[in-house]
Amino acid sequence: MHATHPAVGAARIGPNSIIQTVGAIEEERGPQETRSFLRRIGQGDFAEQLPTTMIDEIAFISLISAIRADIGVEAAGRILARSGERTADYLLANRIPAPAHAILPRLPRRLGLSLLLKAISGHAWTFAGTGRFSYKVDAKGATLSLANSPESRGMTADKPICRYYESCFQSLLRPLIDRRLVVRELRCAAQGAEACVFEVR
Repeated sequence: MHATHPAVGAARIGPNSIIQTVGAIEEERGPQETRSFLRRIGQGDFAEQLPTTMIDEIAFISLISAIRADIGVEAAGRILARSGERTADYLLANRIPAPAHAILPRLPRRLGLSLLLKAISGHAWTFAGTGRFSYKVDAKGATLSLANSPESRGMTADKPICRYYESCFQSLLRPLIDRRLVVRELRCAAQGAEACVFEVR
C-alpha cells in the first residue's frame, strides 16, 4: 500500500512542535535557564508565551536552527528526539481515539500499520507543513518519506539529522502496533537525498 499527502493550504504546523521542544529543553535545564536560553538564541517570544494554535512552519524551522547554532547538531538532536517523544505522548493521550488504542495492537501487524499510517497521512499537513509525507507498507514493516522536511531544510550534514520526526514516528507507532518496533532514518535531505526516508521495522 502506498499513499501520499501534500501539505494543504498555508505552511502551518501544529503548536506541539514548539511546545514540546521548549518542554524538552526545560527537562534538561529547568524553567528559568530555559527562558534565558531562548532569549539568548533569539527565540525570546517562546520564553514569554507558547503557541496554542497552528503556527507558521518557519517558527519551528527557526527554533531548530537557533538551537543547533548555539549547542551543535548532536546536542540539538537529543533535545529534538525528546521533543518528538513528547509530541507522540501528547497525540496518544489526546488525538488517538480510545477504540484505536484497543483495536490496533490486536490486528495483524501489517494491517494495523496500514490503517494507522493511512490516518497519519490524512493529517500529515499538521506536522509536515509544506513537506510531503508518503508511506509504503511491506511484509517487513514500512518505509516513510518526508520530502522538504522542516527539520532538514537548508541543512547540510554527513548523516541523517531528523531526530524529531524519527523519534515521534517511533514513539507513536510502538504502543499502537508493536513495542519492539524501531524507526530509523536511512536517508536525509541534509545529505542531498530527495527526501528524508525512515525505515519502520
